[in-house]
Amino acid sequence: MLSLKPCIYLDNSATTRYKPRKVVRAVEKELIRSANAGRGGHRESIRTLTKIEECRERIRDITALPEVVFTKSCTEALNLAVFGLYKGGDIITSVYEHNSVLRPIERLKSKGASVTYLSAKDGIIEPSILKKHVNKKTSLVVLQEMSNVTGHIQPIESLGTLLKEYGIPFIVDGAQSLGHVRTNYKDVSCLTASAHKGLYAMQGTGFVAFQKGLDIEPLILGGTGTDGALLTQPKTIPEGYEAGTLGAPGIVGLKEGIDFTYSHFDQIAKKTFYLSKTLMDELQKIREVRLYTTSPSGVISFNIAQKSSTEVADYLDANYGICVRPGIHCAPLYHRHLGTLHQGAVRVSLAYDTTEKDVETLLKAVREYAVN
Repeated sequence: MLSLKPCIYLDNSATTRYKPRKVVRAVEKELIRSANAGRGGHRESIRTLTKIEECRERIRDITALPEVVFTKSCTEALNLAVFGLYKGGDIITSVYEHNSVLRPIERLKSKGASVTYLSAKDGIIEPSILKKHVNKKTSLVVLQEMSNVTGHIQPIESLGTLLKEYGIPFIVDGAQSLGHVRTNYKDVSCLTASAHKGLYAMQGTGFVAFQKGLDIEPLILGGTGTDGALLTQPKTIPEGYEAGTLGAPGIVGLKEGIDFTYSHFDQIAKKTFYLSKTLMDELQKIREVRLYTTSPSGVISFNIAQKSSTEVADYLDANYGICVRPGIHCAPLYHRHLGTLHQGAVRVSLAYDTTEKDVETLLKAVREYAVN
């Protein structure tokens, strides 16, 4: 029988378990009272729409991007951005991407798109590397900001400046980075993210923020609450891109999550850096451990000798109640690049509620397993 005892939760790159009280209360309050926003003129519909617009405005504040469309996840947001912006030509991405980027691009590749997968010795795509591959046929660049495998962070600002000079649309996967890094996205075309990772809100909510004037094809077609007599999908923003009923409780909770995260940003960053560096320094002292992470950003991946990452994760869970993520983390090209496609890797991801004791217990467990 599955144990429901408290655990040491270190799988925050998948979903951050800790939820601030203000997030939980906001979700509960909206869930009890929520109406269908934008689908009626009565006071409750308007009230719900107003709460949603407050979150939309808050996303504009943290991204400096004027247009915001809500989705159910960062995956959906990336599908909207990639399929909606691509109009033919060549695509540039990297081997470090999540399947939320790789699979939409591979579909375009199967229909004739030429795709270039970049890599770098240290995992960082510098502008000089990107510039070598940009040509007159390049029509789209899609890159993550922070790796969900190793935590390395791409120089999005300088990459955006370069691509703006070339007039090439630039989509950034911010699933892991929002709430962890401060970036000026003024030269980014589209930024995608989810609520349930670094923004400490609930699952089922995501968004894409983008520049004005972009010609993006809607991904999902249906009721918008506007232009109801049309049989074709309108491109009015945001209504034409938010077909169906929005998840108002999740969006209201996201607004509170953003408020919490950015009011505690420096505190979260300082704690994440300290615990990450402590963990990395100690893991490097264990002879059997191979560490793949090079910067203390809160995501640390490693293996123990040739042991299966799943076997290690199961041991940590069964013997110490430590929850980590084994496998290839939906990033097969990165693991092929690392040489770990079959072994995978043990990923530890920290958050605001992670403690020094949690890290100490993990290290004790790894040392114990490594010598057995």
